Amino acid sequence: MNIAEWYPYYLKIVSDLNLDIKKDIQSSLILSKLIPRYFPNFKDFKNLSDKKVLIIGAGPSLEEPSIQRFIKENSRYIIISADGSTELCLKINIIPDFIVTDLDGDIDSLLTANGLGSTLLIHSHGNNIEKILKLAPKFKNFIGTTQVFPLQNVYNFGGFTDGDRCVFFADEFHCKEIWLLGMDFGHPFGYYSKKMKFDFKIKKKKLAIGKQLLEILAKKSNSLFINVTTFKFNSIINGIIDYKLK
Repeated sequence: MNIAEWYPYYLKIVSDLNLDIKKDIQSSLILSKLIPRYFPNFKDFKNLSDKKVLIIGAGPSLEEPSIQRFIKENSRYIIISADGSTELCLKINIIPDFIVTDLDGDIDSLLTANGLGSTLLIHSHGNNIEKILKLAPKFKNFIGTTQVFPLQNVYNFGGFTDGDRCVFFADEFHCKEIWLLGMDFGHPFGYYSKKMKFDFKIKKKKLAIGKQLLEILAKKSNSLFINVTTFKFNSIINGIIDYKLK
């Protein structure tokens, strides 16, 4: 989704959540200055085209043994974890190929995975400027992302929450199949989701936005979207194939 397509959705989100566009821009400028020139860039991800990927969200279904087993059995796929779900990946001895984060998850897990080879997509927005300044220099092999206008080394692939931004990233590079796990929009928050204090109402609004954006993307994309769920967590995302595990 190019910036012209994305920006109307972003402006609607700004209105709904009362975001500060100037701070979003400031955050992306700060992140850009912290990224060394030799770090990865857009061209390094062209080999994702036509690949199968697993997107690991941080919803409560991630605690289900059947979901964890599915991830391990399909670890040959490209693995993209959403922030806090990186902790689960490490527990089951999987190193994500990519991690999408705005630095509010388990930082030790992010640092460990990054040290073992995971490429981070560090997202900049108006509420994480201090974290970017403090934490971004600790990571190697990362790129920057933003929800406003892209810069030379800070990209806007679309998406708003860590989970749906994983999917937008995979779609950008025309992945053949995009399998979603732990994407439990609307369910109570699980162990691997944000662990710091948060506003419950705002969090639910953000999850609703993430789900809506995925439903929009599914209509536009040429990739095959498959949502892996369990009978306990029936997280239906309209327009996306449901793959039910027992």
